[in-house]
Amino acid sequence: MKLTKTLIFTLYTLIVVCIGVATVIEKYHGTSFVGQHIYGSWWFSALWAVLTVSSLAYIMKQQLYKRFALLLLHLSFVVILAGALTTHLTARRGTVRLRAGVSEMTFIDKDRQVQHLPFTLLLKDFRVIHYPGTDAPLDYQSALQCAQLLPSRDTTEVLVSMNHIGSIEGYRLFQQSYDSDGQGVTLGISHDPYGIAITYTGYLLLLIGIIATLLSRHTQMRSLYRKAMRPMALLFTIHYSLFTSAAPLPSVAPDLAHQMGTILVLYNDRICPLNTVATDFTMKLTGRASWQGYSADEVFFSWMIYYTPWEKELLHNQSQKKGADERRAIVEMFYSGQFTKIFPAPLSCVPSVVSDQRSSASPEGDTIVTSKSIEAPSGAVGGATWFSPGGQVLPREIPVKEQFFIKQSMDFLTEAIVTGQRDRAFEIIAKIKLFQREMVGNEVLPSERMVQTELFYNALRSQKWPVFLSLSLSLLLCIALLGFGRKWQWLGGVTLAFAITLFVFVTLQLALRWLLSGHIPVSNGPETMLFMAWVVLLLPVVIGAKAILKRKHALHSTLYTLHLMAAFTPLVASFCLLVAMLGGSSSQLSPLMPVLQSPLLSIHVMTVMCAYSLFALQMLLGIYALILSGRANSQFSILRSATSGDALLAKNSQFSRVTALSQLLLYPAVFLLTIGIFLGAVWANVSWGDYWSWDPKESWALITLMVYAVPLHSASIGIFRKPRYYHLYMVIAFLAVLITYFGVNYLLGGMHSYA
Repeated sequence: MKLTKTLIFTLYTLIVVCIGVATVIEKYHGTSFVGQHIYGSWWFSALWAVLTVSSLAYIMKQQLYKRFALLLLHLSFVVILAGALTTHLTARRGTVRLRAGVSEMTFIDKDRQVQHLPFTLLLKDFRVIHYPGTDAPLDYQSALQCAQLLPSRDTTEVLVSMNHIGSIEGYRLFQQSYDSDGQGVTLGISHDPYGIAITYTGYLLLLIGIIATLLSRHTQMRSLYRKAMRPMALLFTIHYSLFTSAAPLPSVAPDLAHQMGTILVLYNDRICPLNTVATDFTMKLTGRASWQGYSADEVFFSWMIYYTPWEKELLHNQSQKKGADERRAIVEMFYSGQFTKIFPAPLSCVPSVVSDQRSSASPEGDTIVTSKSIEAPSGAVGGATWFSPGGQVLPREIPVKEQFFIKQSMDFLTEAIVTGQRDRAFEIIAKIKLFQREMVGNEVLPSERMVQTELFYNALRSQKWPVFLSLSLSLLLCIALLGFGRKWQWLGGVTLAFAITLFVFVTLQLALRWLLSGHIPVSNGPETMLFMAWVVLLLPVVIGAKAILKRKHALHSTLYTLHLMAAFTPLVASFCLLVAMLGGSSSQLSPLMPVLQSPLLSIHVMTVMCAYSLFALQMLLGIYALILSGRANSQFSILRSATSGDALLAKNSQFSRVTALSQLLLYPAVFLLTIGIFLGAVWANVSWGDYWSWDPKESWALITLMVYAVPLHSASIGIFRKPRYYHLYMVIAFLAVLITYFGVNYLLGGMHSYA
């Protein structure tokens, strides 16, 4: 028995180390190298196989089959590994290149060998679907005709798009890239009828096992819950401007600047008010949303009109050399017209253009290229191209009157502002807004209410002081509550009120981002940090609501847990808000890439971030428990009792409740991470035909799961039955979360990286 346990632990640790090392090697030698020499090697598969067999032997020796829920939970991983092995040994993958009107019946496999298909494929049409009113791609759609080979020659129509795989006789086709002329596509192809079926069976068994474990009366969760909720005395638990100005600068009047800020513009591939551009421009240029008493709108539009003195002040001021190159790059973007695309024209007015191409990586690492505009009849649906004011050559299809307005209206507006003709300036602003709606229609442009909502959101997100105030108060309250909680019991109520206030603030930000972007805000780093802050702050709110709904004695029994949560969750949330604020350009609102247009994305990310939130809370609980442990050791030294330090800790009800709460949170945290990882695998399989690709983010998420799954086996691993070692492990284990979220983004890269 002991030998089997040692073998399991050794193999388990070796696999974790191999995966971690492989992610580092991948950064320097590429994905194909580690795929061939590590993940796809015989010895790596052998490690998993021996670990699986050893674990099954240990399960039988421990008679785990008598506990159905735990048996089902562990067997589900065996089935999943069997499915992965089947896919590795039997699956066929490759790519097929199609041109419009040309039949194809072969594909190139991963070894660059030509393979035959049991049918022929014909590309009938390829379309780029755009976000309404913009030229940003919403989806890529390939309409295919499939013809069976002799003798039937039956034909079927198949549509392949992002997050919608085409399936023909067990072969799965998924969008990978397309030609710049819109007349050809490259599709990924996969044939894996057995591995996917086995793996999905494992996922289903895993879900049933998790539910059965949570509902079972024979797990530790129920006793931990009662112990954590047992009655207990209450535990209660800067920025300055970078620039100075010697003399007032010529500027646009505040009311005029505000009105100009409501003009719509194409920015980050979405239609938004110019105030959004002005806010980002000013924050990048000065570090704040205002400068020397000038609002973001005033800075932006004053620079646009009185550019010489403003450029001299902010770029050539010799006392502000630090960051001058970065500020100069931002200004060059400003002069290039990227911030002032305020004049729309339907794509039907724009001829085919193959220049100014943008590209984005597909999940397979290939490139999906989209040009600024493609001929509307063959590919552009519901889109528009936006132009900056000035003297650029406009397409002849745009009527002469509209061309004149695009080229001259901003000159007229500048003249009116400089000469003090305020009424005329307001009139020109109104005409620009009217022109926008006449060109593309009211249905694709934001309503006035949405414009005002975004102005409010810009004012909210540009303020840094709430984040620094929250972080400072969280630290002070934690120190005060942990040091003087018993003397200053009123601090518990203050901390809970602060947590609820912060929860409302974060909820407002998330709700506004959701409303303005049109999708659940979990698509980039800053958004996931906001969501993580919201999740951890939700915990004391839920526990408080539960306490209020219960009877009086039950209310008292949950006060300990409630104030423990209120002590630590604002600190975790404040750090999340700080990271989100430091996100820079990635915190800007932008439409989702086509591959992210899936409801599984939101569920996958939210589930994983919920798990990370609980891990963060366990880390803080671990630090607090170690502090209590240090106090207990001091007490033991003073009393010089014959009782051991561990026994003294066991009698410390405060310490035991912290331990019980941390262990209680471990179950849902690990289960949520497990569900999130395998939801991501399902989404990957639906989107690009491969449920696991050993991307660094996937690999480190698996490492994190394996690291946190270890303490769940305290019955077999005696060291985790000692609270101090358990808490120390939980503190160190959080490094895996930090590497998964930040280390991969900033150091290792990969298709999941959104640093």
